[in-house]
Amino acid sequence: MTNNSAAQQQHKTCAKYLAHYAEPEALLLASFPEQGNYQHVLVIPAFEESAQFIDRFIASTLVEQQCLLIVVINQPDSDFGRQHQQAQSDLAQSITERGELIWQQGNLSLIDLCHSSRHQKVNASILMVNRYSQPIPGDQGVGLARKIGADLAIKLFTQGHINASWVHSTDADAYLPDNYFTAHAANNVALKHAVATCCNFYHHSEHQAIHQANLRYENALRYYVAGLHYAQSPYAYFTIGSILSFDMLAYCQARGFPKRNAGEDFYLLNKLAKLGEVAYLAEVTIKLEARPSQRVPFGTGPAVQNIMQLVEQGQDYQYYNPAVFVHLKACLQAFECLWQYRQQPELWLAFSPEKSQQALTNIGLLNFVAKQQENKQAQFNKQLTVWFDSFKTLKFIHALRDLGLENIALEQAIADAPFSIS
Repeated sequence: MTNNSAAQQQHKTCAKYLAHYAEPEALLLASFPEQGNYQHVLVIPAFEESAQFIDRFIASTLVEQQCLLIVVINQPDSDFGRQHQQAQSDLAQSITERGELIWQQGNLSLIDLCHSSRHQKVNASILMVNRYSQPIPGDQGVGLARKIGADLAIKLFTQGHINASWVHSTDADAYLPDNYFTAHAANNVALKHAVATCCNFYHHSEHQAIHQANLRYENALRYYVAGLHYAQSPYAYFTIGSILSFDMLAYCQARGFPKRNAGEDFYLLNKLAKLGEVAYLAEVTIKLEARPSQRVPFGTGPAVQNIMQLVEQGQDYQYYNPAVFVHLKACLQAFECLWQYRQQPELWLAFSPEKSQQALTNIGLLNFVAKQQENKQAQFNKQLTVWFDSFKTLKFIHALRDLGLENIALEQAIADAPFSIS
């Protein structure tokens, strides 16, 4: 496929996504200023945040790289009160004061930072989305906020206002490095087959207890991904929304962020990983501000809060037994010959340890095989990889845990593991 035909196909796919699945805000961009042209686009959802992350962005070299920052100021309807709404309104006012308001349509406002006399090198704008006056449904939370931002980015790309085909996703607590955008340059051969990237990261807090709790949780994240790498899983990547970037075409093919109050990054990556590679950018390190939080039902914030409570009670933070990754590795290796036993998968199961047999049965392997009887080997194996995705992998691990491979102290798990987290 030539470059022109590939570009046409990309725009066609994006246009189809926008027509059927995009959020209403995308329609408001029809009158976007013609002179608005940017190389990069960065999406940040903001709920109960100060303007510090905007000042950090302005003070960085990223504003010199033709960037459009899309900030989705959101408020869940489950937490809708005058005091909370005032906080979101104050943030919107602070952002507007940092530049010049040059365009407004519906709940969208474009603030040009280039006209701010305090920042001579600024070459960026902020597209601010007001989703606090009309709050976001509580059960759709940050997933919908990220989706609104990404949909706007894709619409602007199809209109010719964004040049690069990557949408960068992060959070207000992230400190982005100078090479954040340049690592995604079109000539980076490491990204030739990538549909998404995950940057390196670390957490930091001046508060010692928070810092230590975050460090422990970060080790758990690295331990889990290292375990998946050890098992040679094709789904071995970090699922953290603040270190994620994705290709627009793949994003549209995956039909965008799921509208969820948590786990939206996990489920989006689960879909993207079936379309191409999720590349890890070790040389791009994002500093994340460590902070406990209950704004989402699970994830880093609640985990850190839980760890701090365990420390106060003198209890261990427990995590997956390294034996589950040993079972996973053996299972994935055995999958290579499953097709040959598709008529009698029970015979194939008999070669596996008893716990793996039961875990695979519990998550529905036999039902999967029954539906693939007529497939050739290559198609069968492809469907198996799609079926045994990151979600099924997690269910397999949980099934093993429930069958007796119980969680142990994280430090002990890391020490006992047949792999390193470094």
